[in-house]
Amino acid sequence: MFTLFLRGAVLYAAMILVMRGLGKRQLGEFQPFELAMTILLADVISAPMESVSVPLLNGLLPVAAMFVVHSLVSALSARFDGVRAVVSGKPTVVIQRGVVDRDALDKLCLSLSDLLEGLRGAGYLDLTKVGTAIVEANGTISAFPDSRHRAPGTQELGVEVGYEGLPLMLILDGRVQSANLERSGRDAAWLKQLLSDRGLSPEKVYLAALDTAGNLTLQLKRGGVLRFRAMEAGSVKW
Repeated sequence: MFTLFLRGAVLYAAMILVMRGLGKRQLGEFQPFELAMTILLADVISAPMESVSVPLLNGLLPVAAMFVVHSLVSALSARFDGVRAVVSGKPTVVIQRGVVDRDALDKLCLSLSDLLEGLRGAGYLDLTKVGTAIVEANGTISAFPDSRHRAPGTQELGVEVGYEGLPLMLILDGRVQSANLERSGRDAAWLKQLLSDRGLSPEKVYLAALDTAGNLTLQLKRGGVLRFRAMEAGSVKW
């Protein structure tokens, strides 16, 4: 029993290491060769995990081999467009200037219902408001509005909004995020003083987000949200 448990733990650890090595995209939308790799990994690992009579090495060696093959295919795909086209395919435009390309859908074995479903997933309920739609190599649909239906940009409206970057999470579930606090150019004493002025402590805050305009938004554990200016926008360093 202990042997089975140990073998399962070893194979599980090997699977995690390989999946991490395959890159973050492996955990999101799959390319065709990535999907094939994932299915094969599960099949190869299942045999030595279920049976003690199968040597553990019989599971680890194929996993290592597939990792090497995957790394080689990924490197070749990144270097040569032809290889990438073979193993991953190419994006295909299925709507251009608001017109659905029936031939493109037929080549992809997609029906109009499939297209409408994909457009809904992309946030479009009305087909007539889509100017361009592309079926990506991983099968997802990217859609863009017709110019008559898109929202105007701030530049077109003549509005200067300033720099907008990623907000820094200074507190998560009552715990101060030291790395983010350091990145903001402030220290723990500064944060605690801000909270103390409002009768709070980090332990009472569910999350605290500092945006690039210098505003600090607090969501309290007891409920409620506070938002106030914590620093001048010109002093933003991230």
